[in-house]
Amino acid sequence: MSATENPEKKENSKVAAILSPSADLSHDVLAIMGTIVRMSAIPQFLIDRNHYVVAWNRALEESTGITEEDMCGTTQHWKAFYDTKRPCLADLLVDDATKDLSFWYRDKWAESECVEKSYEAIDFFPHMGKKGKWLHFTAVPIQDSNGTIIGIIESLEDLTEMRLMERSLLLSNKKLHLMNSIAWHEIENKITSIRGYIEFSKEIVKNEDCIKCFDAEEVLLKKIHELLQYTRDYQKIGTQPPRWVNVGGTIQAVHSLMETGSLSMDAEVHALELFGDPTIEMMFTYLVKNTLKNEKPSPEIRVGFAEIPEGLRLIYEDNSIGIPFNRKKNLFAENIVNAGNFYLKLIHDVLEYSGMSIRETGEPGKGLLFEILVPKGAYRFTPSHS
Repeated sequence: MSATENPEKKENSKVAAILSPSADLSHDVLAIMGTIVRMSAIPQFLIDRNHYVVAWNRALEESTGITEEDMCGTTQHWKAFYDTKRPCLADLLVDDATKDLSFWYRDKWAESECVEKSYEAIDFFPHMGKKGKWLHFTAVPIQDSNGTIIGIIESLEDLTEMRLMERSLLLSNKKLHLMNSIAWHEIENKITSIRGYIEFSKEIVKNEDCIKCFDAEEVLLKKIHELLQYTRDYQKIGTQPPRWVNVGGTIQAVHSLMETGSLSMDAEVHALELFGDPTIEMMFTYLVKNTLKNEKPSPEIRVGFAEIPEGLRLIYEDNSIGIPFNRKKNLFAENIVNAGNFYLKLIHDVLEYSGMSIRETGEPGKGLLFEILVPKGAYRFTPSHS
């Protein structure tokens, strides 16, 4: 549409006053802001208090395919985004009609945290481009010295490519999760079947050498099953919203549900709660399992804490053989070579995802000592804590 073909533009005498030498201060401000909008590399347009377009910059021309010449002096900026007439975000702000935001944008809008009295929204515009566009748009009011809105600048950001990548990533994750679930299920079924055959073979074969082979096979199957469980639990990290986890209750549950035998546990942490990924509960399970693997005649565990300037220092220690000095440096390395140490990677990543950190500071031969640093705000005490 050209300017000569637009009757609305012909009838608009107000726009001419915007750049007129006799214009009032508000018009001068709009003229200056219009120049700034035109110089911006961000797609933007400016409307006055009567909804007329004052500026429509080059970046927006390229994004919409509509020129400033065709748009300036009209109230037809909605045509760039919608197929039927309706208010844009800028129109609602200039009319002080923020109460209507939910009607036009449902739950897609929010008050901007960057600029006071500004609003933003994200929406899909099916009529823009060949396949539609996702836009993030922000409307910022221009006010005179009395606080009266004299115009609105609306800025747009094209999120289409990012949204497509998010959808692709989400679909890939779903596929991966489905394939993993099928693989875990099938492998576990096969392991159960093999164990059954081994037990049956033990009953019909009396050769001692064969029995030893069967026992070795059972050990390997058990390790494979444990590794499957580790990877399954690892997949759960980040799949649920963070929540408060009671440390004492979790450790007590682990102690009661596991076959801990003569395990001695001292855990005065019942009033302590950590805020993070729910898989923190699994972390304590793996710590206790690791202590029991050391096969001490009388395994002992102590869990305690102390508040420090950085937050809280949570301690888990046992009387196992500990970890050699040459292993401490790369204890939580990205590349896990030994499947038996996979649980360490799981513990580290659960805590890291929750904004916490862990290190091992025990003396080799005298026990294992994990120190977990919990930042302020990520821990609290129940009312029973004195």
